[in-house]
Amino acid sequence: MSFPQLDIYLNNISENAKKLRQELELENIKLTAVVKGFAGDLRIFKAYQESGIQSIADSRIENIKKFREAGYRDEVLMLRIPMLSEIKEIVPYIDASLVTEAKTAELISKAAEAAAKVIDLIIMVDIGDRREGILADNLEGLAQKIESLPGVRLKGIGTNLGCFAGIIPDQKNTQHLINLKKKLEAKLGRELEILSAGNTATIRLLKDQQLAREISNLRVGEAILLGTDIINQSLIDDYHHYNFRLQAEIVELKEKPSNPEGEMAFEGQGRGQIIEDKGLRRRAILAVGKQDIDYHGLYPELEGVEVLGASSDHLITDVTDAAGDLEVGDILTFKINYSAMLRAMTSQYVTKNYIE
Repeated sequence: MSFPQLDIYLNNISENAKKLRQELELENIKLTAVVKGFAGDLRIFKAYQESGIQSIADSRIENIKKFREAGYRDEVLMLRIPMLSEIKEIVPYIDASLVTEAKTAELISKAAEAAAKVIDLIIMVDIGDRREGILADNLEGLAQKIESLPGVRLKGIGTNLGCFAGIIPDQKNTQHLINLKKKLEAKLGRELEILSAGNTATIRLLKDQQLAREISNLRVGEAILLGTDIINQSLIDDYHHYNFRLQAEIVELKEKPSNPEGEMAFEGQGRGQIIEDKGLRRRAILAVGKQDIDYHGLYPELEGVEVLGASSDHLITDVTDAAGDLEVGDILTFKINYSAMLRAMTSQYVTKNYIE
């Protein structure tokens, strides 16, 4: 075995995907599975295919190409607003894209015509989270522009909540999006097929039977991969949770003063760590760091272990209160959140261990 190691529970992921797909189908909601979190890994992608997923979204053309080359023929949505410099490259591989800029739509139109295909476009609207999205007052202008372009079809509108400012999807902002769609349809003189309300954080409304019937699409990643909803700080009922587990090896185990000693950089703020003086404490240093994981998203499985921080190559933990007698060379296991999973999957230095 090679450490650090990421244990990946494939069957759990597949079962989560199947369960969510079936739940949404009962509500006539299309599931677009967001697959960017596992960095194009084909073993994990196979678990998605086995669950019957027929629409995926990714932000990286490198991953999309891998899926296509592996034989995937169903719908691909370009999740991140495309860079102008990559549009010619991505158009042959995608079926749809999120857009917020007229110039982006124009270039997709030209590339689609050259490729003799039609690309569906979904305009993203900013209704509060302040990540990507056009402001409501400018929605009609962009929609009319897209309507005039060949090679593209305005399929609908969508929004994103939670990912930047942490704005929680609720009935109020969802209704605002619905109203924008109805107003735009009246201006265009036709119905739009897609109202894409959001991501994992929106599932809470579905579970509470508060998700408006006008919602026709959800773009979901975290719920499938981890069974968690970090925005609402909850585990999703009846799903498999924390399907990625990090294992890391202790390389140093010593008692040390908990309070740093010496003059702190950055005007006395140091590295921004909140350090409490607890006297002499037992610290375990593990061979994994910021290059491999987001240490804020690690949850130790061994009771009594506390994550203190990390450098590029080391994870610093307090194991004074840990159960059992730890030694150098022992392995500690951590449940991980979406951010830590994303970085671990991207790191070439983390061994991937697939568990069926």
